[in-house]
Amino acid sequence: MVIGDKLPWRLVLKLHAGWLAAVFVVAFGARVWIYFGGRIPFTPVPFQIAGVAIAIFLAFRNNSSYDRWWEGRKLWGAITNSSRTFARQVMTFIDGSTEAGQTVQRELVHRHVAWLNALRHQLRGEPALEGSDGLISKDEQGTLSAQKNVAAWLVHQNGLCLADAVKRGLLTEQRHMWLDATLTELINHQGGCERLKTTPIPTAYRFFTHRFTRLFIVVLPLGLVEQLGPFTIGTVCALAFIFLVLDTIGQVLEDPFSLGPNGLALSAMCRNIEINLRQQLGETELPPALVPEHRGVVDVLM
Repeated sequence: MVIGDKLPWRLVLKLHAGWLAAVFVVAFGARVWIYFGGRIPFTPVPFQIAGVAIAIFLAFRNNSSYDRWWEGRKLWGAITNSSRTFARQVMTFIDGSTEAGQTVQRELVHRHVAWLNALRHQLRGEPALEGSDGLISKDEQGTLSAQKNVAAWLVHQNGLCLADAVKRGLLTEQRHMWLDATLTELINHQGGCERLKTTPIPTAYRFFTHRFTRLFIVVLPLGLVEQLGPFTIGTVCALAFIFLVLDTIGQVLEDPFSLGPNGLALSAMCRNIEINLRQQLGETELPPALVPEHRGVVDVLM
């Protein structure tokens, strides 16, 4: 994620240069045609109606995209809270007075951190095993390579570890139920993230909104040239730019887990959770915190 105070106009104009050039050519051609006595049998009324309709469609599409982005953020906020709860329960429910209990506590928390990293990578389409070195055993790493859903498997392994702790007398049945409920919460959060990732905005919704917007801005000069006269080119290019920017906003927010500057800061969130959990274990050698990159001017959009 990139945080900035503003976007450079040059970058935004460059992103839409092709379509703005097409609008300019049509507007210029229409203006020349009228100047030399030609007639264009269009009135602005249909374009006014179409403009309102397309603006409404763009607003719905952008609201849907932002809702997806915000839902992703809420899911990761819930993951943060459930992670801290899980670590607290592990440290207070499991008997840590013995070396065996401390080993189980460390194993559970470290595996959970590995789960966070695996989920982050899966949502971004990256290798899920990255960042798991030192957190899980080499035997588990070898087994993970054969798993289709590494994050879900890690939660399952923590469930098995808790069941084994009950058998060894390190954890009571009642407390095991509470810990298992927290694992269920984590799986539910994972499922919500996977639902967002694998269920994009319907293709027809995106396709027709995108195409109708571009068709509208290209033919718009034909409906306004007789009324606007010499102001046609500047006016329609400005209107086209507004519609193109609105369409782009919906595109960049649609995937909250992307690696682009508008994606959620998953790496920073995972690192913050890891620091919190490892401090609860009593560890002092902690990785440095990550923060979203801050630029005075954000120089990329997608």
